[in-house]
Amino acid sequence: MQPLERSLSAREVRALAHPLRLRMLELLRAGPATASMLARELSESSGSTSYHLRELEKAGFVEEDAERGNARDRWWRRTTPLFLVSSDPAGDEEYAAALSQLRSVIVERDEQALQRYFATIGDAPQEWQDAAFLGGWTLFATPDEMRRFSRMVISELDKLRRPIGERPPDARSVYVTLRALLLAGSDATDGTKD
Repeated sequence: MQPLERSLSAREVRALAHPLRLRMLELLRAGPATASMLARELSESSGSTSYHLRELEKAGFVEEDAERGNARDRWWRRTTPLFLVSSDPAGDEEYAAALSQLRSVIVERDEQALQRYFATIGDAPQEWQDAAFLGGWTLFATPDEMRRFSRMVISELDKLRRPIGERPPDARSVYVTLRALLLAGSDATDGTKD
């Protein structure tokens, strides 16, 4: 599946900058659902999920699935399987503020996932304890190399975000986070001499 190759507006980024909306988009990745189905999965009220679905619809991330709907149930589906958010606000203060909000939501999700991981890893089967990992590496790359690397990793990750019917029976939900951050004050030699 190819990512959405277009720039998002500040309004669209702001629509993404809500933890419940991000989770709903993840769930809709597996296929269309109703607000009630999402509410049950997320332990939320259907009023809350309905509201956030309408906000995602306004931003163009979801649409009504008229083929599945009826007078009682309104089904929703994602408009694209994957999208990328530019980290360059290009002087747009509204976009920069929305991006900052989205980054905060993502970092908070990462921190919560780490806390849950550390609290429960000892209870996981040994094969999952062996498969899980944390790591951090310092490397030297150009912006073009990092863009290619990011796209390659995202492409491989996207292959594992498969619908329910395509998942192996022993597949489990795994939260993967990846950061590629320029080190502050870094230069080509990272302060070392040959």
